[in-house]
Amino acid sequence: MEFTSIESEYLVALLKCALKSQNVPDIPAGLNWKELVNISKKQQVYSTIAPIINKINIPPEQAQELIFYSQNELVRMIAMKNELEQIEKELNGAGIKYMLLKGGVIKNYYPLQKMRQMSDYDILYDVSKRNELISIMKNRGFNLTSSSENSDDFFKKPYYTFEWHRELFFEEHDFNPDFSDVWDNASKDDEKEFEYHMSSNDLYLHTIAHMYKHYILGGFGIRFFADVYVLLTKLKDELDKAYIDSKLEKMGLVDFEFDVRSICFALFDDKEITNSQVLFLNESLSFGIYGSGGVTGAKLYYDEYRSKHGDVSVSKYYRSKIFPSKAYMKRTYPVLTKKPYLLFAYYIIRLFDKFFHSRKRIKSDIKMLKETVKEENKQ
Repeated sequence: MEFTSIESEYLVALLKCALKSQNVPDIPAGLNWKELVNISKKQQVYSTIAPIINKINIPPEQAQELIFYSQNELVRMIAMKNELEQIEKELNGAGIKYMLLKGGVIKNYYPLQKMRQMSDYDILYDVSKRNELISIMKNRGFNLTSSSENSDDFFKKPYYTFEWHRELFFEEHDFNPDFSDVWDNASKDDEKEFEYHMSSNDLYLHTIAHMYKHYILGGFGIRFFADVYVLLTKLKDELDKAYIDSKLEKMGLVDFEFDVRSICFALFDDKEITNSQVLFLNESLSFGIYGSGGVTGAKLYYDEYRSKHGDVSVSKYYRSKIFPSKAYMKRTYPVLTKKPYLLFAYYIIRLFDKFFHSRKRIKSDIKMLKETVKEENKQ
């Protein structure tokens, strides 16, 4: 497999050794240690490689930098875990059902929990107890920083960040996978009365679906591949293939999951992959942990729209984005459910919001899409 740089290739080799507890590979000639450390920070995997990179002779400056970042991350993780434990006591006392998501669960499958970096805790909770939850968080000194369609996000200095999800997904960019049975499939904790644990099947499916959401919004980094790999290897005897395949089919993610899974085993088990999968991988390594920021997503949205509505122009496509369906507007602006006569006013509000906050992004997307259509017409 060919990589875009020596540093990317060696980073993958280090990740492989870290995840599989193997010996550190020989240092390739011409390796730029500063660039390697920068990539590991950008991809948020420096804590993953830190335990093994200490075993090799690297330049003092980069060694000190890695130690500094990994130690700071460890301190933050311990503080976040302590805060979570206190919040959990209050949740159980108030009778609020909750379920840890994403990195808060996946870290348990890494060789060491500290090897899986996390910027926050994502938690699914019983929406009927929303007022009680907000009260608990505010009483603990948190500020409600944002309240989106499916989550309430809280922050407390210096770095405590908790995202409380009312649902796992909502209708966004024509992607809203059905996880309505996630609570029914979950198991109750043996000690904490109101804590639930997501089933292994749903954990894997949610990881893939979450990965895809980032993909259509601009891409993702190599940490996502590491997450999928540890789940596939640690849960291989628990995953129900027939159930997962059925769910992936309904989500429309069969091909996406196949490519992701193939790349995981190519990265960490030396399996062969196709040229298109190599390109897919190198794109993820070229960006940060959450991707490039939208060009990939813009084209995917346009292609998806054309598949449903025919070969429409870019301008017609963007009119549909600026003036979406009534159902979409009601989801975005809940006040319209009770006051539908305000629909036109909220179309205007949305138009001004896009003009002032997303003008450059929209212009860039339109330019890219027009060039794409022009190239397609030449073929």
